[in-house]
Amino acid sequence: MKLRDIIAKGGSIAALFCLLAAHCAQAEDNLPEQLIATARSAHLAETIEWQSLLHSQNGEPLVTDPDFLLSGQPFSAARELDATLRLLYGGARDAVCRFPARYWWLRKTLNAPELPLDQCQEVADFRARAPMGRISLVFASENQALPASMLGHAFLKIAGARPDGSPLEHAISFYTDADTWNLPKLLVDSLLIGKTGYFALSPYHEQLRRYVDQEQRSVWEYDLAFDAWHRELIRLHLLELKRARLTYFFQKYNCATVIHFIMGLSGKPLPAKRWLAPMELVREASDAGLVQASRMIAPSRWLVRTLDETLPAARRRENQRALAAGEMPAGLAQPPSPEGFLQLEHAQALNQHLYLEQQLARERWLSNAARLEALERERYPGMSLDMSKGFGPMSTPPSSQASLSWLRRDGEDNLEISLVPASHRLDDDNRGYNQENELQILAPTFRMPLRGGAPRLQQFVLYGMQTLLPRDPIAGGLAGRLNIAYQQQLDQNLQERSVAQINGALGLARRVQRDADFYALAGGGLATTGRQGYAFGELEGGVMVRELWDMKTWLSVSRHFNQADSGSAFNRVSLRQIRYLNRNQSVSASWKQEQSGARVRREWQLGYKQLF
Repeated sequence: MKLRDIIAKGGSIAALFCLLAAHCAQAEDNLPEQLIATARSAHLAETIEWQSLLHSQNGEPLVTDPDFLLSGQPFSAARELDATLRLLYGGARDAVCRFPARYWWLRKTLNAPELPLDQCQEVADFRARAPMGRISLVFASENQALPASMLGHAFLKIAGARPDGSPLEHAISFYTDADTWNLPKLLVDSLLIGKTGYFALSPYHEQLRRYVDQEQRSVWEYDLAFDAWHRELIRLHLLELKRARLTYFFQKYNCATVIHFIMGLSGKPLPAKRWLAPMELVREASDAGLVQASRMIAPSRWLVRTLDETLPAARRRENQRALAAGEMPAGLAQPPSPEGFLQLEHAQALNQHLYLEQQLARERWLSNAARLEALERERYPGMSLDMSKGFGPMSTPPSSQASLSWLRRDGEDNLEISLVPASHRLDDDNRGYNQENELQILAPTFRMPLRGGAPRLQQFVLYGMQTLLPRDPIAGGLAGRLNIAYQQQLDQNLQERSVAQINGALGLARRVQRDADFYALAGGGLATTGRQGYAFGELEGGVMVRELWDMKTWLSVSRHFNQADSGSAFNRVSLRQIRYLNRNQSVSASWKQEQSGARVRREWQLGYKQLF
């Protein structure tokens, strides 16, 4: 209908309403395209926040669920932004409930019209169920007795208050099912096939009890600097992730990756590493200025072991005897002193440890705990024990490394290159773990003769772990190792033979001084050269000394039986000196001698290592 026809039939007022209505309808129809044009001119698709909302890294979407990505393939963050604006402002019902976080961010960034977010039932339920007055990054350390925990675990803690003011805390965690000893299958599924990822909201105290009491893993909490608007953005984004089908990949989409993207919603620049270990997430948050405060929650066994190194043996024995008898240790009745405070902290940790080890009845444990807490309030009000200094994610080396070495063996010079994508070796600076340990996953070593000859794969560690956990008279502890690898063994002539093997060892380590560990291991394994399998054995003893000027000396003596199915044995002595230049670099020199009867082979090596 033309304007003059309207005027003719209904007069000028009717014509004006019709004109305004038509104009408004046209403007509403054009709203998505107007917002798209504004978003494009502002390059919103390239922002950290938008890339984080999509879980996109280096142009690759790490969540490929069609219900999460609107624009299909090929993926483009810009196309996804266009499709999101058309969905949100194109009149689709419940669009804002499907992508509440995208709406929350786009509305503020583009100053777009408000949509009825408060009518989304799921949003209302989540707000009521999980108040979010504070968000913390939580890191649970590894437990080397549990392969599934080999790199630690990172998750979020959200804390707030109910309407009545009572506190409420939840854990939000991304994980996959990894409770298995079938390590080869776990690695293949996690690295190549992908495993189903789970996103869970659970009471925080349950997670804390599981990690600290049941699995004896240290937990670090880092309060993150998010304002109320960003906390709401994170809450809404968690709802989007909850609905998506997530696939867990160890090397590119794990618990640390998900939290990396959540922290990216802050808009802070974060490094885009292809593989991110949970421990590195803490450093990332710290470098971005997101960490406001931190605290460590140590398991009782770790506390007892650590305090045993500083508390006189007489006070330790007194604590053990008194707690078992349900009495107060006599030393705690003396006037307050620094040593008395340490004995009190030791007694509290020991009381918890003995109960968890079922060496104390519940009634005695509760009675001891009540009296120790009362004593602490009376004698040492306001005092606390900070054991986090020098330990934890901020004090351990980076979790990937590459090394280059010159090696002379039997008069031949070689160049050796080693890569360890995850995570660290026994010769690294492991003071931040409070024990010498090693973890290698998918670690190759190549050797190339310098006087001609082709490079060859010298070793490939599929999975290797080793711990020299010092044995404590109260907390106990075993040393041990497990290794699945392709590597070289020596025959009766000390010639190298390539084999595939799985081997392990158990033993004891003792910390005779704060910076010196002795150890002894006995073990063996199964191997094959390709034609047939065989068994082999090994004995090893050694000492590791952590010295001044950031140095470490490692001396080991070992005897090996039936390597390469030789039916013979040989001895090996090796000495290694390492100097840590800084957190990311080290140099080393080593000497090794192998002897079988009159046959002797010697090896010298100079190396440089870069950690990243």
